[in-house]
Amino acid sequence: MMNTVITKRLATDIGSGIMDGPQLLGLARGWLQQGNPVVAQELLLSALGSPQASESATFRAQVLKESGRALMMQSRWDAAESEYLEGQRLFLENREYRGASECARNRANMCFQQGRYSEAQQHCEQALDWATEIGDHELRATILNTLAAINSATGELREALKTFGLCLADFRAAGNVIRQGYVHLNIGLTSLELHDHSSALSNLNEALAIALSEKDLHLVEICYQNISRCYLAQNECQLARSVVDTARRILPGLNSKALETELNLIEGKVLRTTGDFSTADTMLEKTYRMAVDHNLTALQTDVLFEQGLLQKDLGNHEAAVSKLNAAAHQYRQIGMDKSFQEVIQTIEHLERRTTQR
Repeated sequence: MMNTVITKRLATDIGSGIMDGPQLLGLARGWLQQGNPVVAQELLLSALGSPQASESATFRAQVLKESGRALMMQSRWDAAESEYLEGQRLFLENREYRGASECARNRANMCFQQGRYSEAQQHCEQALDWATEIGDHELRATILNTLAAINSATGELREALKTFGLCLADFRAAGNVIRQGYVHLNIGLTSLELHDHSSALSNLNEALAIALSEKDLHLVEICYQNISRCYLAQNECQLARSVVDTARRILPGLNSKALETELNLIEGKVLRTTGDFSTADTMLEKTYRMAVDHNLTALQTDVLFEQGLLQKDLGNHEAAVSKLNAAAHQYRQIGMDKSFQEVIQTIEHLERRTTQR
């Protein structure tokens, strides 16, 4: 509470004496880019009281759109919806279809974050109509990216691939190279989920090439991580290990503890798959401690699952069931239903084998 009061006072001090609406809006956007919606919201309230907001419906709509964004960043969903709706209405009244489309797209993103996928899709389709009308490829691409994410979340993976393809074409038309890299990543991940390893590798390598060219370290990390996963899914253990080794050499200091933990987990899987059970056990125990120390709950659960599989391969039935049950419990708690079902199937298969002996 005290931090919020101090932050609001800071916003008041920053905006003190400024009556120019566009200047206040520019300041607010800067604070939003820095991830501080509270300061931004105070500046936007001042912008709404400026002469420009009274004189220009379009300017008022721009402020409302940014206000919706600030509120959405604070998970104040109802208030954000109200700001977006009013901004969208004003944009449409003045035939400002870009602004209206951005409001609809942001409403779609908001619904998506809340799991309201049907509403999110409707907002995307409306936003897409307006973006298409003005021929804005960049805006279309961002909307199609959200639509593809909705397809993925609802299990329509092949439809997601089609939509990502359209998204990629629009980013190419807009000349946005780095965003093309992230779309290739999403196509690769979706293909991996569909067990289309050839397409997955092709797109992940394309994403990696763009990431290296554009010097986007975050994308480089994700690509190496998933290329190694893809090789592992094909039982190409040596290739998976080679990618892990390359990632460790090329990424200075592995700034991301999550990535370092993930690479250790992949190496543990490689060791188990190649029969080096003792080294795998040591690596997985180290990886589990890292996941716990850095509060990486999902990775901690993945390690438990892998430790259960290792104990199964070693023939230690009770230890395997114990690890697998712990993994199942945590997967259920964090809502990873697909992984939960996979663990349950593994436990059932293990129990059937034990009964048949």
